[in-house]
Amino acid sequence: MSDDFWIIINRLLMNVAGTSAATPTVAGLIAMANDARLNAGKPVLGFLNPFIYQNPDIFFDVTLGDPSQACWLDDLDGYYVSEGWDPVTGFGTPDYHRLVEAAMKYS
Repeated sequence: MSDDFWIIINRLLMNVAGTSAATPTVAGLIAMANDARLNAGKPVLGFLNPFIYQNPDIFFDVTLGDPSQACWLDDLDGYYVSEGWDPVTGFGTPDYHRLVEAAMKYS
């Protein structure tokens, strides 16, 4: 989600990566899911951990990659991605349509 992420600053197209790109994007997706809930007369999701852990299928599980691709320091060991939850990607990247569908069913 955050590799080759394009943004526009002062009318200049720039390529960025990392959590600085991914985090506000995920926050925007959650805000859109909350908007759908509010429009249906439901409350916002609030604290997200219970929702996330009860709905792991709303994420695309990232299973390819290694720390050398993410770190500029070649001699730095890190965590590897794996199937399911891992410390690098968490549950993975959200699928917007699955996210909203699960959010609308969540109570």
